[in-house]
Amino acid sequence: MNKIVVKRAINDRQKEARREAILKGARDLFTEAGFFDVSMAMIAKHSGLAKGTVYLYFKTKEEIFLALSTEELEAWLDDFDSRLTVLAGPIENAEFLDILQRSFEGRTAMQRLLSLLHLVLEKNITYEEAFCFKQNLIRRTDFTGKLIEKALPYLSCGQGISVLTLLQCLVVGWVQMSDHSPVIEKVLEHPQMAPFKFDLQKNLFESLSLLLAGLKATAE
Repeated sequence: MNKIVVKRAINDRQKEARREAILKGARDLFTEAGFFDVSMAMIAKHSGLAKGTVYLYFKTKEEIFLALSTEELEAWLDDFDSRLTVLAGPIENAEFLDILQRSFEGRTAMQRLLSLLHLVLEKNITYEEAFCFKQNLIRRTDFTGKLIEKALPYLSCGQGISVLTLLQCLVVGWVQMSDHSPVIEKVLEHPQMAPFKFDLQKNLFESLSLLLAGLKATAE
């Protein structure tokens, strides 16, 4: 009995190690080449695994990147939650935005993955995979939403999640507006094209600041 348990534990560790290798390979390639120029074969090669092995863990490229999105979102939400949990009481919008912006630092992959989530990553996946992802997301955002409502008491019950939804919409929009092709980057070098040059973080948090100000004014 003991031998069987030990063997099974080793296999479980090996499976988890392979899964993490696949996700790491996908993350590295995504950072270098984006989503559309990455294939399952490339991920397998970068992970040091056979292509057939990768398919044992993930049926499609979208499943891999959806799992990667889950990891990135969990890491960000854990960090953001920890920053909100230590607050002594309610805070002003400016402090909230500062906390949020600091939690976003270095999370370029997460922001880019969010911009692909609805249009690309939630396609070509199974019902079970989609349900599991959404179920986990609603659980996590519900918890974070309640922390946001404590930090910003002018929000009514349920508006904390609404703030997160607004944030996601802004991320999707500004990431896409800021992600230029090499040709467009060249065009934007001309001084008269300045109105079309965007600073992702600056525009993102300025937009959210306006929305929060509107929510606060409405509540008062």
